[in-house]
Amino acid sequence: MAQQIPSNLGLLLIIGTLAMFIMALSIIVFAVLYQQKMRRKKQEMVQLELNYKNEMVQATLDAKEIEQRRIAIELHDDIGSSLTALKLSFVSLPIDEEERQLLNEGVQITIGKVRSLSNRLLPSVLEELGLVPAVKSLVNTLAQQIPNVHFSVIAVNDPKHESQTREVSLAVYRILQELINNILKYAKATVIQLTLEQNEDGIQITLIDNGTGFVPTKEDKLKSQSLGLKNIESRSQQVGAQIDYELQNPGTKVTLLWKPKTEI
Repeated sequence: MAQQIPSNLGLLLIIGTLAMFIMALSIIVFAVLYQQKMRRKKQEMVQLELNYKNEMVQATLDAKEIEQRRIAIELHDDIGSSLTALKLSFVSLPIDEEERQLLNEGVQITIGKVRSLSNRLLPSVLEELGLVPAVKSLVNTLAQQIPNVHFSVIAVNDPKHESQTREVSLAVYRILQELINNILKYAKATVIQLTLEQNEDGIQITLIDNGTGFVPTKEDKLKSQSLGLKNIESRSQQVGAQIDYELQNPGTKVTLLWKPKTEI
């Protein structure tokens, strides 16, 4: 009997050690699984927050487009018609021909400005003819309005491969508007070169100016006064476009690239 005690103790030690090992392994497995679960929860929360922000951005941009459309229609239908009627009424005014001519010219200039503003708010060419004709129209209008800046545009369109939706076309058009507006306001450029290519691979726009040169940082995009940069960033994220800035000597080169999503 005395000889069996050490053997039993050894067996108990082995069992106890095995039990502790299993317990320790269980704790480790539980900790790993818990960490994975918490990591998945965190990723889900981040994704939910990102989706919410994207939805808010989309809602804001949609509301802005609706309001711009409303204002553009009022400018065209109400104010434009009123100015045209005013111009026609000059015929019956008891004034000499020279004064009547000056009034006509003044009202005609105002009508032109109203039409230009209406078209910037609601690019009808974009909806009717597509992105490339709309961009050409935008650049031609700016070239007439700002004679001290030389604009050049090369636009290539493959109508067989117009893979973008109206949403993408509008976002790209608005981004381009904002980029050109920033150049005209801040860069002191005298030359703006635009190249646009649209084909089965997507849309690529290259915008080069000879101004002071500017590459926005993350801090620049977050500044409250940088509304233009925020709009560019929001619209590019909205449709999944990529924008790169590169300093030139002189000026800045901006490249916008949008590719259609490939279905899996």
